[in-house]
Amino acid sequence: MKSRVLIALCCLSLLAACTQTERASTVEQETALSGTITVLCDPDMMSMLEAPKRLYDSVHPKAFITLQPMDVDSAMLSMLNHEQRIAIVARDYTEQELLLRQQDPGDTLQRSLLARDAIVVIADSSFPYDTMHAEHVAKFLVGDAAPLSQYPKLKRIPVFVLGRGATGSMYANVQRIITKGVAPSRATLTSVGSYDSVSLAVRKETSMLGLGYLSQVSRDRSVKAIRLSYTNEFGDHEYPKPVHVSYLIMGKYPFTVPVYVYLKDKPNQFNLPSGFMQYLTRNGEAQKAILAAGIEPGYAKFSLTLPE
Repeated sequence: MKSRVLIALCCLSLLAACTQTERASTVEQETALSGTITVLCDPDMMSMLEAPKRLYDSVHPKAFITLQPMDVDSAMLSMLNHEQRIAIVARDYTEQELLLRQQDPGDTLQRSLLARDAIVVIADSSFPYDTMHAEHVAKFLVGDAAPLSQYPKLKRIPVFVLGRGATGSMYANVQRIITKGVAPSRATLTSVGSYDSVSLAVRKETSMLGLGYLSQVSRDRSVKAIRLSYTNEFGDHEYPKPVHVSYLIMGKYPFTVPVYVYLKDKPNQFNLPSGFMQYLTRNGEAQKAILAAGIEPGYAKFSLTLPE
């Protein structure tokens, strides 16, 4: 009799334990709309992401997402090594990263376009020029003084300042987009740690030029954005336009930068990183918030009619 009671009690205990485990599993099961994750973020994109993140939090109470700023080289290395699940970065792959992907037979890294930002040249309001040619900017950055003859009010090649060093997205974009693979000269490019420091630097040293993203510059009224003329892909001359998201959308700005959401795993219904990516890149309110930050949302459609 005692043995039967013991067996019954054991069965009840096992059943209770299994039920508790199932309940815990159900509670802790991550989905595309629930769970807890950390998103590695390009520090220069943090301010742009604040508004869409607030919108996301307001409609997804079961998802707990932390945006963690990290220099982009480290963030991308973590993603390529399958150590992290999601990152938001304002640049394309570097040549070294593409090589790492080719050498990794298990590579599954996915990405989706979040927005198009742009590199903007900024200056103090007293800087003697309001417009420059994109090619001249590129030559100055690599230390070539030849274009100085076009700017008689400049005594020497201007020093450019950016917010972060060689591990930041801006440096990689300058080398890929502006100087076309040539490393900028150390004599003409320096870094100061953040965009706010860039803005302060050009106002203190009025002969200096700064480099910032449009998403940063569009909210800064203390400096002027230099208008850029350039030669387009068809060999035609494009006259300088106001530095504004409208011309970015129209394809009338030379230094466009992609902002990507990178994912470790393929999107699925039990993957919160993919759910967060889907919201940021496809949700209408999130894309409006990105537009309000002064840059072009990746998937929004526009119909613009602007006077030249």
